[in-house]
Amino acid sequence: MRVGAVIAAAGKSGGYKSYDKMKSVDGIQVLRQMILNFKRAGVDEIVLITGYQAEQVEKKLAKLGAVFLRSEDYEKEEMITSAVRGMNYLKPRCEKFFFCPAGVSLFTEDTVRVLMQKAKENENDHEKVYVPVWKERKGHPILMDRSMIDQFASYEGEGGLKGAMDVLNVERIFVPVEDNGVAIYSGQGEPFREIFKEKEKERRIRPRVKLQLEKNENFFGPGIVFLLRQIDTLGSVRDACAKTGMSYSKGWSLIRSAEKELGYTVVERSPGGKHGGVASVSEAGKDILRKYELLEKDVAKYTEKRYKDIFES
Repeated sequence: MRVGAVIAAAGKSGGYKSYDKMKSVDGIQVLRQMILNFKRAGVDEIVLITGYQAEQVEKKLAKLGAVFLRSEDYEKEEMITSAVRGMNYLKPRCEKFFFCPAGVSLFTEDTVRVLMQKAKENENDHEKVYVPVWKERKGHPILMDRSMIDQFASYEGEGGLKGAMDVLNVERIFVPVEDNGVAIYSGQGEPFREIFKEKEKERRIRPRVKLQLEKNENFFGPGIVFLLRQIDTLGSVRDACAKTGMSYSKGWSLIRSAEKELGYTVVERSPGGKHGGVASVSEAGKDILRKYELLEKDVAKYTEKRYKDIFES
């Protein structure tokens, strides 16, 4: 089961702008921690919907492996619109999606794991939304199946995502968690700051390993993996480079290096004018991408275990 996550950080409705009012809370750092919590819990792909201060946000978070989808009309856009856009982007490759507004940022990676495990236990039931609950207070992130996207996309009523679930009679499974971060919003001001401080004190040092494959030289690592995912979605090397914050020439350099070392085509392309033609990831490219992702997850698990054995024993 491949799982994606959509973080709505476009503007006021997503809560991101509210961090400007908190001198002791860095909004960029908050978004960074959200992305890392999803990644550490095993979420495969992450989309960040940007709008307010988009260039600054995208520049500072460019190396974390999240895709940026920019909302040009973020002041007026409803959060449900952001959710649907992000989910549609991930739909070809992910069976389930987390959704979370940037204003509910203090959830833990353990909460993400609990929700994923609950969904896995009911993997064949596609009509449920999993909602974390702390002391009877419902919160975020919520987890849903991709089969529900069209229902949300067609909703034109009020109340956003919650209103859509109410009107559409979506069954919600409330999952108890020991995590007060799921139920606190940045717009609440002082209560949010207090919990933020608590979470910062609890945060521990973590190991982080960058996995690369090499032959005569390093040729396959996080950069090209991220690029290939976007080429597979967008059908364009130029657009994929733009989404990953990479120059067009750098993107082609990574592709050519990988193909040289592997001895086969990774990206199939047809020439075309100023937009660079049509591109797709070859079957052999998809195979090595899948194997790399499996190895990357195993390496991360092993590294975490050995870190605890060595540093925390």
